Amino acid sequence: MCVREVKLLLEPMFEAMLSSTELGTLVWRIERVSDYSNEVELPDDALIAPNEAWVRWEVLGEAGGSGSLRLDGGSNALISFVHSDLQDFIAESRFGWGELRGQHGQ
Repeated sequence: MCVREVKLLLEPMFEAMLSSTELGTLVWRIERVSDYSNEVELPDDALIAPNEAWVRWEVLGEAGGSGSLRLDGGSNALISFVHSDLQDFIAESRFGWGELRGQHGQ
C-alpha cells in the first residue's frame, strides 16, 4: 500500500472524529519510523512496508500519533488501529479531555 492510499483511508476518520474547529487546525503526515530523532515524511507515492511508518498529527497545537502502521490486516484493521490511537489522544487532550468520540464504523 502506498502513502496516498493510506491517507485516503484515514481522511474520513479524522473528519468523523474531529469538530470543524479542530479539523481546521489538523496537520498530519505519514513518517518513516526507522530514525525517531529525525522523522522523515514519506512522499505520497512511497510504498509502506509493515511497521515502517507511523501517522503523526497536530490538533489545536497538541501533537500525537499512531505507532507503527500495521498493513497486513487490511484496510479496516488499519483504520481501527489508528482510530483507537486518535480516540486516546482526544480523550487525553486539553480540547477533548475525557470525551469518547464517534465509534469507528458509525
